[in-house]
Amino acid sequence: MAFINEATGDIHFKILYIGSQSSGKTANIQSLYCETHADLSLKDHSTLLENMPRNTFFDFLPLSFGDVAGRNARMHLYTMPAHSLWPTVNINLMLGVDGIVNVIDSRVRFLDKNETQIQYVKKLIDSLQIDFNSIPFVYQFNHSDAPDALTYTNLTKNFFLKEEDCFAAIAHQGIGVMQSFHRITNKIIQKFV
Repeated sequence: MAFINEATGDIHFKILYIGSQSSGKTANIQSLYCETHADLSLKDHSTLLENMPRNTFFDFLPLSFGDVAGRNARMHLYTMPAHSLWPTVNINLMLGVDGIVNVIDSRVRFLDKNETQIQYVKKLIDSLQIDFNSIPFVYQFNHSDAPDALTYTNLTKNFFLKEEDCFAAIAHQGIGVMQSFHRITNKIIQKFV
């Protein structure tokens, strides 16, 4: 749920990136960081991101977003760990969420892991007594360049998704990342105002 910092007048929104292990959640955050920092945006994402350490807990990236409802908006991006070693972390990440980007691994061998993670998130949302349908969702089909990746059409049909909320991506190259981010922010802001 969006909150307003009365001291600064800023409005803060919380976006959670979910997905199975190795689906590309961290790569999304890293690519967004590169895209939003002018000194980094001209560099090759894959080369730049190779040297960044992997997270062991969760990722966090605050981004300024411009004006929403007459206030300076900040988007707080988080990644949810795919494992349930720290269930209280996942609960706290889910509380107050304004929108979710589900990073789905397009590779055939990861379809079961995607489904398991989606079911885990649904159970988590249900346990917190949050209406699943009240949360804006965007779906990103990452690793779409892999030799065993399913097609965009097959993935949307397999998961019964609306095409306007789905994006093919290669997150470590920055492809599809900004489009997914813009779609989720637009859905959040439409719901807010």
